[in-house]
Amino acid sequence: MKDNGIGMKPGRDLDIEVAVKVMGFIWLKHLLQFSAELAVKWLGTTADVEQSGGVYVPLVKESEMVSLKLRENFDEAVPNYSTEIDAAQQVVEHMKGLGYTYISEKKLEQEQNRYYGSFVKDGRDIAASIGHSSEAEAIVKAALAALAQGA
Repeated sequence: MKDNGIGMKPGRDLDIEVAVKVMGFIWLKHLLQFSAELAVKWLGTTADVEQSGGVYVPLVKESEMVSLKLRENFDEAVPNYSTEIDAAQQVVEHMKGLGYTYISEKKLEQEQNRYYGSFVKDGRDIAASIGHSSEAEAIVKAALAALAQGA
């Protein structure tokens, strides 16, 4: 992923980046028992693992992840963080739980609204905010930038 997701366009790839790097989603393996064991991977949460009763297993080795095929609709549990404001608000709430405060600003530039967002922790700006075409995009990219800074 380029620039830790900052340079990505809103859409499913950016949603997945946010799910994994910000929201705690993990790659899961589901073992289907037929004549042979067939494993596929997809994105879920630790709650999915707990509720599965051992059917879902978290993937921890990069080599194991690469060798597995993606399940159809592997990202169905991932909200549209980068395109829907309600989903993006989940990111804001999650970051608040990590001690961040979200600061946003909307500006009219060249007759178009531009949204600027940044997360502040311990009274300091984590990353410079960049203008985006939607508030949802500003939120998720600010979260990625803040966590990439390691603050």
